Amino acid sequence: MQEKRNSYPPINALLRGLELLGQVNELGVATVGELHKRTGISKPTIVRNLETLEYAGFVARDNRGDGYVATAKVLSLSSGYDRDQRLVDIATPILNEFRRAMPWPSDLAMFDGEAMVILETSRNPGTLALNRPVGARLPVTKSALGRAYLAFTGGGERDAILDANFGQSEADRSARVHFEADLERYRKQGFSENDRSLSENTQGVGVPVTLQDKVVACINTIVLTEAMSMADVINRCVPPLQAVAKEIENALHRESQGTPDR
Repeated sequence: MQEKRNSYPPINALLRGLELLGQVNELGVATVGELHKRTGISKPTIVRNLETLEYAGFVARDNRGDGYVATAKVLSLSSGYDRDQRLVDIATPILNEFRRAMPWPSDLAMFDGEAMVILETSRNPGTLALNRPVGARLPVTKSALGRAYLAFTGGGERDAILDANFGQSEADRSARVHFEADLERYRKQGFSENDRSLSENTQGVGVPVTLQDKVVACINTIVLTEAMSMADVINRCVPPLQAVAKEIENALHRESQGTPDR
């Protein structure tokens, strides 16, 4: 994978602080020892970062005094990030109806930076070996969601994403040629495929949700490999998945035109 080129070298101290804040948020209650095991950052550096985050109000000592917890102030970091909320509001009622007819889990996701981030999911903990909560990030080249996005998004953006995911070695160039051939096949057939490329236990299909010829999100359906063949997944899941994507597209179009839903 090629590294992104920036104007200046990254500030390592800031990167460590952000990584530790993310780990505290994920763990719930995080001790210095746990953070050291997860990150490999030295314990004195962890303590300095935690005390700085505590001073800034983003973390606090938990009641027992042996760990740190994230405070409500972390919510302020996402207060301006609402570009996906309207999409979720419009799509959720449609997805709820879809889930009554589709027994297998589905995710609604959008491309964010370098991965597909889950906005809404029908998964319950323990439903599948691969659990994906809202907010989970999936590899754009390996997931059905990411492959659907790449297959149907604009060529310039697609090339930039592929540049970031494939190197310049002979093996990487060959892999990219084969991958781009798959993307062309997905475009022609109208859906992407994930035949155990993300997990040995799962396979699935993905379709785009577009607005004004731009991919704004993707939807998938995931099935356990032991339940049915990939051909059966395509035959049973693609038509209803495409239908629900079209329904979301129509709702987004009505909303963009200021036309109320009936």
